[in-house]
Amino acid sequence: MTKPEVFIIESLKFDEEKNYREGRMIYRALRMSLKNPIYHYVRTATELQHFIDEFEDSEYRYLHISCHGSLHGVSTTLDNLSRKEFADIVAPALDRRRLFLSTCQAATASLAREIFSHGDCYSVAGPVNKINFDDSVVLWTSFYHLMFKADSKKMKRDVIKKTLGMCADLVDEKINFFAQMNGKFSHDRL
Repeated sequence: MTKPEVFIIESLKFDEEKNYREGRMIYRALRMSLKNPIYHYVRTATELQHFIDEFEDSEYRYLHISCHGSLHGVSTTLDNLSRKEFADIVAPALDRRRLFLSTCQAATASLAREIFSHGDCYSVAGPVNKINFDDSVVLWTSFYHLMFKADSKKMKRDVIKKTLGMCADLVDEKINFFAQMNGKFSHDRL
């Protein structure tokens, strides 16, 4: 049985590390909501793999990854990962769990299909376009706050979509939401 908690992994460019730790801010907001998030900062793909393994062992239900992204994949401080490389690292740990990506443009149908091909991940969500750090902090802290305020034990798909859409509207962004159920792939732009 998984726990309704958020496991946050963050990676930025060296020159951003001091001022732009969005994941750390989300961690602090979740603590204020009496949740027990876990936060780790990584610089390499090897470290990412280590903390994905820790996420899997933690039995936390929600994985939040904050890093740079593009239509082709994601980046840690020192490594660029293709969609396939990223999915090979994170997807095996996502059975019966959800992935929230705080990345520019990486939440694509191609990435979601790669992740879903590894097992039983419930959903993948993230910004459609490039998103500023300040907008991202507002979007994700609002999202988690409202979701856990509504129900601290679980996140239902329809409520996630409604809440993500509302929070994205706050900062004039769009979110891709991908889900897989009974072998059927769905995509909503919120």
